[in-house]
Amino acid sequence: AVSIYTLIGCSNPDKYDLVIRNVGFFDGQQDMGVVHIAINDDTIAAISKADLIGDSVINGTDKYLMPGLVNAHVHASKIEHLQAGYPLGILAILNMHTGLEDREIEWKRIARDSVGFSTLYGSGHAATVPGGHPTQFSPGMETINDSLSIKEWVDHRIEKDVDYIKIIREHHEWMGYPALPTLPYKQIKQLTAYAQSKGYKVIVHATTIEEMVRIAAFKPDGFAHMPDYKEDYPVPESFYNALAESKAFMVTTGGISLKSMDGAPPFIRQWIMTNLLDAVQRAEIIGKLHEHGVLLVAGTDAQEGQMNFSDDYYLELELYKMAGLSNKEILATATGNAAKAFNLPIGELHVGSKADMVLLGGSPLDDIDNLKRVEQVWKNGKTK
Repeated sequence: AVSIYTLIGCSNPDKYDLVIRNVGFFDGQQDMGVVHIAINDDTIAAISKADLIGDSVINGTDKYLMPGLVNAHVHASKIEHLQAGYPLGILAILNMHTGLEDREIEWKRIARDSVGFSTLYGSGHAATVPGGHPTQFSPGMETINDSLSIKEWVDHRIEKDVDYIKIIREHHEWMGYPALPTLPYKQIKQLTAYAQSKGYKVIVHATTIEEMVRIAAFKPDGFAHMPDYKEDYPVPESFYNALAESKAFMVTTGGISLKSMDGAPPFIRQWIMTNLLDAVQRAEIIGKLHEHGVLLVAGTDAQEGQMNFSDDYYLELELYKMAGLSNKEILATATGNAAKAFNLPIGELHVGSKADMVLLGGSPLDDIDNLKRVEQVWKNGKTK
């Protein structure tokens, strides 16, 4: 492999559009120490220990540069949701279901090049059955039924230019409401195999231990949630082994357990406290998943409007800290792990990548709260 310190070839120009000098640098997986970074137009042009010359120069002494953060589980229902996390350096958001696929296509187009908007990726409709989750929120969505085969359903998503396929397995009582109909395991296996044969990553919504263990055997690429219910606690070792063997990643979406329930109706507060895992239990599970080598990716979910796509994101990272992850490992969940998991050009910085990056007032490796000290944000090499 070529060292980042020798990436300036003789064919590169001597002068760059922008140089950030003497800046601490995290590339999405590793701390690269103090370097000089050059940008030409919208692209990282050089990363070097040797000094670089730029038309514009920023002194990065005592500052830290890293890729834009990734929120790997959102349900963007307003175009303002694409702007909410941008000032915090959240430069990519991954939609995990929309009832309006044509709108998602248009928003993806708008977000791709617009400064001030997080770049949007999406699954289009999630795979479910008539009357299954999330048809209660998207009554007009296309479902898998007697007149629409699995192959046809996946092909329709591909025609809508989705970036990955989302599958729903949701068959549990929720806040007093009975369980909804859901996809049988046989169809989930068929969906996974067909979508992967077409070159698409498959992410599965499941929230119980039994469901996740059974589905892990089908080798999906990832899970969109961690286990949710106290009835599954303590979690058996077989769960961690099944997830590790499947090599599936997990977008944990557990940060909501750290959010205040002040103002919530008494019934909802009581139901949550009685039925759902608390933050300490979730942190324990996340720590064990990490120990077993499961790739963790940060995401908020929308949680029926309870989670925003801006500062609530920090709750997920706080949960990882509770779980015992190092600051470097937490940064990876928020950046480079998403690139690995989804095979998308997000959360990483290297020569040739888009200059989607965040300048911080201090190193998040020293103190993860330095992620909140955003001084400047660039998207495609441009800043507000």
